[in-house]
This record gives sequence, C-alpha cells and structure tokens, in this order.
Amino acid sequence: MSAGNTTEAKPLLDLNRVTVRLQDRLIFPDTSWKIQKGEQWSILGPNASGKTALARAICGELPCVSGSVSRNVGHNGTEGIGFVSFELQRRLLAAEANRDLSRFAGGNIYDQTTAAGTIQEGVVEPDPDHFKRIVDILGISGIIGRPLRFLSNGETRKTLIARALMRKPEILILDEPFDGLDESSHARLETVLGELIGSGLHLVLITHRHEEVIRDITHVLCVKECEVVAQGAKHEVLTDETFAKLYGAENWKATVADVEAPGAEEESPPQAAAAKGDAKTVIEFKDVTVRYGDTVALDAIDWTVRTGENWAILGPNGSGKTTLISLVYADNLQAYSNDISLFGIKRGSGESIWDIKRRVGLVSPHLQAGYSLAMRVFDVVVSGFFDSTGLFREPTEQQRAAAAEWIDRLGIGDLADRIFSRLSYGERRLAIIVRALVKSPEILALDEPCQGLDPANRARVISMVDTVGFKTSTQILYVTHHRDEIPRCITNTLRLG
Repeated sequence: MSAGNTTEAKPLLDLNRVTVRLQDRLIFPDTSWKIQKGEQWSILGPNASGKTALARAICGELPCVSGSVSRNVGHNGTEGIGFVSFELQRRLLAAEANRDLSRFAGGNIYDQTTAAGTIQEGVVEPDPDHFKRIVDILGISGIIGRPLRFLSNGETRKTLIARALMRKPEILILDEPFDGLDESSHARLETVLGELIGSGLHLVLITHRHEEVIRDITHVLCVKECEVVAQGAKHEVLTDETFAKLYGAENWKATVADVEAPGAEEESPPQAAAAKGDAKTVIEFKDVTVRYGDTVALDAIDWTVRTGENWAILGPNGSGKTTLISLVYADNLQAYSNDISLFGIKRGSGESIWDIKRRVGLVSPHLQAGYSLAMRVFDVVVSGFFDSTGLFREPTEQQRAAAAEWIDRLGIGDLADRIFSRLSYGERRLAIIVRALVKSPEILALDEPCQGLDPANRARVISMVDTVGFKTSTQILYVTHHRDEIPRCITNTLRLG
C-alpha cells in the first residue's frame, strides 16, 4: 500500500519531547509518550518518582514548558480525561470541612454533602440513568445518601471513581485506586474496570504494587526520580530487571516476612510478659453502636484492650474500622452516647478530649488530608506534641530534639525542611507516621499506615512499628486490608463486619 493511501489514527494522547514544571522544578525532561486507541497503560514507580505529577500534566493541571501535548479526546482534550487521586480526595474533604462554619452560622449543621452530591457535582445536566448504572456497577447504592465525611476510606475511593465516570471520560486515570479497598471490593473494581475497558474506556492505572497491574493492562510506563526509565508492552517491561531498577534489587520484593524486626525472636512484646497476671484495662467498649441516620457504622461492639496487647483491626469496607479508631481518638461525639472507657475513665465523666488525644498517636487518611497549610515537614512532626493540624505554639528544645530524632529514625531527614503540601502522597504519609510517634504515645492507632507507600517504605514502616511494639510500652491498634502487612508484634485480632 502506498504512503499516500495510508491514514494513521491520531493517538488519544501524544506527549512529544515535553518538560513539565512542578512548582519551582523542571521534571520529566524531553519526555515522549503516546497512548494509542485500544491501549491500556499502567504507570509504575517508587514514592516521589513523579507518577502523579505526570498524570497532572496529562490533565493540564501542570504546565509543559517545552515540547507539545496533543489530547485527542473530549470537546477540548482535558474534558475527555477523568482523574481520581489522593489529592482530589484531600481537596473535597477539606472543602467539606470549610463549609462547616457557614452551616453552623445558618443553622444547617446537618445539611452536609452526600456521596450522591459528590458524584454529580459540576455535571450540568446529570443523567439519572447513567448515575444509576455507575452506582450499580460499583456496588455503592447503600452509601450514596451518606455524608462524604462519614464514608470509610475505601467507600470514599469508590465515590470518587463514580464521580469521574459520571463525566463519561474517554481516558480514566486512577491514582492508586485499590488502596483502602478490601479484597472483595478490590476484585469487584478490577472486574468493573475490565468491563469499562471492554465498552471503550481507556485506562491509565497508577500504582506502587506491581501485583495490581490488572490483566487488561497492555502497556507499562516506569518512572523514577521524575524521568521515564522504561515504557512499552507489559510483557516486555514487567521484568525483575525493571523492578530492580525502580526499587533497588533488595527492596522490590520486600514483604513483612523479609523485615528484620528488633525483638522478632520473642513470642510477644516484652510488656505483655510483664503484664501477665497484672493486666489493666486500657480500652473497654460495651455494646457500642454508632449510627449516621439510618446507617449503622458499628453494631453492638464489645471489645476490651488490656495492657500488653497489640491489636490488628480487620474487616471489609464500611465495617466500622475507621469509626472505631475515631472513638478511641476522641474524634467522634457518639462516644458520649455509648459505654466507652479509655485508660480507666468512662467517656463523659469529665475528661476533656485533649486529655485523651495527648495519650494517643494517630495515623489516618483523614488526618493527613487535614494538613492543607504551607508547613514544613519538621513543623508537622512537632505538631504531634500538641495534637493540632497546625503549629500554633513554640515547641521546647526538648520537643525539637525528639522530633529530629524520630525523623532520622524513619529515614526522612531529607524531607524535614520541605513544605509538606508539596511532597508526594507517600512522603506525606511517612511524615504523618513520625508525627504520631514523636510524643511516644500510650496507644498508637494506625489506620492503613502503608497506604500510598512503595515496597521499600512499606518495609521500613512495618519494621518501625515492630520496634515500637516489641521494645516500648506503647500499645498498637493496626488497621489494614493487607494481611501480609500485619507486623509481628500484633498479639490480638478484632474482626468487624
């Protein structure tokens, strides 16, 4: 066939020798990448490798200072691209919190944005049939009437995916979509994505976990230090050599079983042995029930935590794991309508929430989302002494020294003077973990602590949790959907749902 009779379809996306500007940095210098019709891509890379920044450049959220970008989708290119990310989740939750003052002033404190409202927000003429199809295929009909802020982490992720699908994109970019999902929801989402791809949608899946590169993915782009290190057909790119290049030969296969935890030779944490025969009750729930309207988040829970015990809290999305943690951390007002005792004191008997918070260290997606101020990482860590989402008082020299020591222990000294909001999601998660540890709390409540972390950082965090669990008197509450990430120091399990 002659060249004159050949017509090649335009790529859906064509990056031609672009360089991207991220704040005051130039990243992905001279990068070229095409997404052709029928191709499904995954972007892989360690924390701070630039995966999310590259996705933002595709969507037009970050400028390309050289080269060219062609988006042959939608009416004007960017309209045809849907993007679901942790940053979007943070922005929506922060906006919801900012509306509270006006709600209070107007006497409308119960008029909160629901999941349904979030899904349809910004759609000029929502199609009710399309909305119902999306809700049905994602299996979220039971949560669409609930306020966004009262959804579990996994339920929020599903809601944001529905929000993107409501806009009928041609390319859907999902940044770590499986984080926060239980096994059943993970399998369901993978099936749904396969069906959407079959109906003509093009997927760009961003993940830290190579095992999450779903079957329907045809091509992979690998990035490290804000440069592309490999791209091409999945079977050609997903090799041990590529993974070693991305994560280091000693890190990419790291699991809990590979982590050398101090004290791992012991059958239980040392404080457990000391507490035998003299255990005191630290947390006690008696027939605890939490409701949001007609929705029951926790149903008649009896639970006792005694000195020397470290607990894993397991269960499907919506089973109440995050709600339970919020009751422990004094973040949920329904604690006062239930029979709950912490540290031997019954809730509602005169203690302040700050008396409780100073004894509990917390890591959670919602807490991380609350840090929207332009703060240094060091100040975020120091704020853990004051249980605030900002630093509003001058720390002592002793507190500064403790913060510096914990920052070094988790190996993030190079982040200390950087602005928290400018870090990658995984880097921010490491800073929030150090914030929880800095005051050496009596209880360390970790809600999905490894969410958004690459293999090396997951191993580092699990090792740190084991060090705390085996070598200190701090007791651990550990929420996860990944059984292979449960630390060795865990002695008890609570299963919800």
